[in-house]
Amino acid sequence: MHRYLLLSLAMLWGCSSTVLVPVPPRMDLRSYGTVAIVEFASNSERAINAHATRQFQEQIQAAQPGTRFIELGDRQALLAAIGGRQLDVDALRKIGERYGVAAVFLGDIAYSEPRADVKIADLQKLEGGMRAEVRGDISSRLVETASGASVWSSSAWARRQLGSVSVSAEHGVSGSVSKSNPRDEMVPALVYQLTHDFRASSVRQPAK
Repeated sequence: MHRYLLLSLAMLWGCSSTVLVPVPPRMDLRSYGTVAIVEFASNSERAINAHATRQFQEQIQAAQPGTRFIELGDRQALLAAIGGRQLDVDALRKIGERYGVAAVFLGDIAYSEPRADVKIADLQKLEGGMRAEVRGDISSRLVETASGASVWSSSAWARRQLGSVSVSAEHGVSGSVSKSNPRDEMVPALVYQLTHDFRASSVRQPAK
């Protein structure tokens, strides 16, 4: 009995001898003042581009309140406005001068074609199932307008199910299809992972 009590006290002492230490975000945007964001581009519909851009701003401003954004619209309209053909060093310099921003966020989303995953549970009874899913890959970078240098970049990915079909001797054939847009559904998760470097965190360390 005494041995268990001593062990419990030792465990409690071990827990109490550690403290949570705050860790600042890897990327702090305060030094840039006002930043700009170009609408995310994707191989999907325009609504998803706008959704991702809005989510990105929300996540950044939730992590670092007071961050000021200027929305520059989609890339083609922006390039037309500054008389450029691509977002090169010269175009970035013009953006900085015209909009008064020190850095610009650029982002892309690439969705895969639906992929079917077939699993056979019992070949003799013809029992099994098939599931279709799509993968989304998101990437972004922060580029300084004065030099064109990239000062931050990150990427993330997620998967969502489109539908499934199962076959069994007992229940026959059954299936389901997602009623919502899985590509749009995964945007919040993609952006949350992407913006990890802008959030403060904490680690547990031994107390001094």
